[in-house]
Amino acid sequence: MKVINKVLNYKNLNIYQETEMFYFCLDSVLLARFYKPKAKEKVICDFGTNNAIIPLILSKFISKDTKIIGIDIQPKACELAKENIKLNNLENIIEIINQDIKEYVKDKNNFFDVIYCNPPFFKVFENSNLNTKSEKLIPARHEVSINLEEVVRSAKIALKNGGRFVMIHLVERLDEIIEVLRKNNFKVKNIRIIYSKKNQSAKKVLIDAINDGNEGLNFMEPLFVHNDDGSYTEEVSRMFGD
Repeated sequence: MKVINKVLNYKNLNIYQETEMFYFCLDSVLLARFYKPKAKEKVICDFGTNNAIIPLILSKFISKDTKIIGIDIQPKACELAKENIKLNNLENIIEIINQDIKEYVKDKNNFFDVIYCNPPFFKVFENSNLNTKSEKLIPARHEVSINLEEVVRSAKIALKNGGRFVMIHLVERLDEIIEVLRKNNFKVKNIRIIYSKKNQSAKKVLIDAINDGNEGLNFMEPLFVHNDDGSYTEEVSRMFGD
């Protein structure tokens, strides 16, 4: 069943969500607000856009001559994303493409200024507990149709020299992520560790890497999502609106 919701506290921004598919979650908001595109960065891509929540949020923080392209392998997700673009009158800014990322980038060499990605987090093993509904299985949590190395390699192809690749992932895979990025000649510039609460173990990490960039890694202040009482911290609450 399709439902319509406000996108948090963003003015005049609404979204259709499908109850049989993944709703957008906090990860997408944190990623969209982690890096604000510069005025000169005119062509942006969202790998695995799902219902287009990241392009929708980004549309609030870019100039009107900037183009955002959302790519997703799921036909149903793309249909919903296109409805969301139309719902918010953003057809002149955001375009949705239904295609495998690995295939899409083959003729997009040196094309994008920035690529965002909230990729599948979990590797697939023989004993992996996978959801049998394809809308949930393919893109969202497990590396079924694309894995970490393929995501990074695709970003390498599609980004301009000096272009930025911005990603959220599991902190437990950080060493692997950095290794794969370096192998593809990305330089990691900013890392921000995400904690649900203070005094709890870190779960997620935000990564900002530059294609063919210079050395110089910066560890940013940690991001705490919740206060002790379970409410959102002031910083995270500010990310929920424009």
